[in-house]
Order: sequence, then structure tokens, then C-alpha cells
Amino acid sequence: MTTRKQLMYMGLFFLIFVIVIPAIVLYSLGYRIGDNFGLVKTGGLYFVNDESDVKVFLNDKLKKESGFIEKDILIQNLKPGNYHAEVKKEGYRLWEKWVKVSPEKVEVLYPLLIKEKLEITEIPRYENIAAAKKKKINEEYADVLKLFEKKKKPSKKPFFTWTDPEEKKLRLSEDRKLRDKVFLYRNNNNIYVRWIGKEEKLPFFINSMKPKLIFTSETPFRSFDFFPGRNDSFIVHLSDGSLLACEIDNRFGNQNFYKIVKYCDRYIIDDEELYYFIGSKLFVIDFGN
Repeated sequence: MTTRKQLMYMGLFFLIFVIVIPAIVLYSLGYRIGDNFGLVKTGGLYFVNDESDVKVFLNDKLKKESGFIEKDILIQNLKPGNYHAEVKKEGYRLWEKWVKVSPEKVEVLYPLLIKEKLEITEIPRYENIAAAKKKKINEEYADVLKLFEKKKKPSKKPFFTWTDPEEKKLRLSEDRKLRDKVFLYRNNNNIYVRWIGKEEKLPFFINSMKPKLIFTSETPFRSFDFFPGRNDSFIVHLSDGSLLACEIDNRFGNQNFYKIVKYCDRYIIDDEELYYFIGSKLFVIDFGN
């Protein structure tokens, strides 16, 4: 090999080194080529999720799937811009939303996944005892009745706790709900959310220390409460008797709404269970299963 060829190869390798190594370093630091062929810093999306076998699609492309142990989903190195996010799981209703990815920021999302066919169980009013001369009321039915009665009365606590002054100040009632520092309250046909905790712990799904409108209705609705087992979503009892599950998160100008019960006269939330009456018939949906 001549000296000239050796110099050419050395120059070529040096040129590749100069181009490739910086590109690798920039890529590892999260930089990508933008629409105008300029370097842009990437962002990401983090999906808070409790279900396995959940698939996340961005702009119709499968990006990641949750496992049996690691269920939260992190998608990194996304170019800044708007993405159509879809969260899918077999047997569950589709969760979808347009989201905006910003440079050097990871947006946290809280998909509300609800089964396509909810398991609704009727709780009989009386026990089925063939030999009994008188009907005996079912203990579970009686316990739920007590929950409804307790709901009507103001709570009486034997001892004061550190949350008492806070709750007293918020004047909690049927139109004013509090869970994990997330405060929901009603004003006419509107529902607002406000974070009452420390600003550094402000959840992404609220993203403002000021009161924020999260639900409005042209017609009066009956009542509302937090969704069973969650503080990032809520349930509204509409004037037609139906129950609607709603997200609090409206950062990107869109929310997901799901009808979960076609009609009921009244309902109550107890932990992860939703009880409701149609006449004297009592039904329960366990969202923890």
C-alpha cells in the first residue's frame, strides 16, 4: 500500500471518528435531529399503571408493554411534539389522549382503565333459608345500608387528629370531597379540583396550585365522588341516573369519560367497591378485581 493510500485511509477514519463519535455522544445525551435538521433535546412519557399486559401505542406504533412485575411504563427519547397516545389491554376499554412532549421533561400520565364488561353482582336483601319461618335480612345488605345512613350524618370523631382543622376549613360535604390532598368541590353545574398539599408535591394530573375546572354540565347533575381506590379520577351521578367515570387530568385539553352504570337511584363508594340501588335492589361493582 502506497503512502498516499495510507494517508487517504487515515484521513477517512479520522473523518468518520470526528462525525460518528460526537453523534453517539449527543444521542446518548438525548439529542435528536429535529424537523429543521437542528439538534433538539428529547423528552419522555411515564404511564402510571397497575395492570400487566398493557400496551402503549404512540401515533399507532407499539412502543412498550407492561410486564407482570414492572407495570409502570416509561418511554424515553421522544422528539418534542404532539403524540396520539393509546393504552390498550384485552377486555378493557380504550384509553386515548393527545399529549405534548416537551424537551428535557417527562410527562406523567394516569390512564383510567375500565373493563369493557363490568362484573355487577346483586346483593340479595334477604338470606335464602328455606326452613326459616321469617325472612332474615342479609348481613352484607344491612352493612351497606349502614354505610348509606352514615353518609347522611356528619362524622363524629372521638379524638382530634392533625387533619381535623384542615377538614373543618374545607367544610367537607356531599359537594366538597377530599382524598390524599386532592380537593374536589362543586359550584352549580361545575366541578373544580384544587391541590391543598405542598407545591413541590403537586401531582402531574392537577399541575396547578389554583382551582381548576375539570367538569361542566349543561343540565344539573345529582352528585359526585372520587373513583373507587383512586384520587386522579371521579364519578358523577348524572340527572338521568347514570354514573360516569371521569379523569381529573385535562392538561392537554382532553379527558376520558366512561359510562359505568346505565341507571341507579343512589350510590356510595367504599374503598374499591361501588354500591348502588335501583329501587330496593342493591348491586356492587368491585374495581379492585
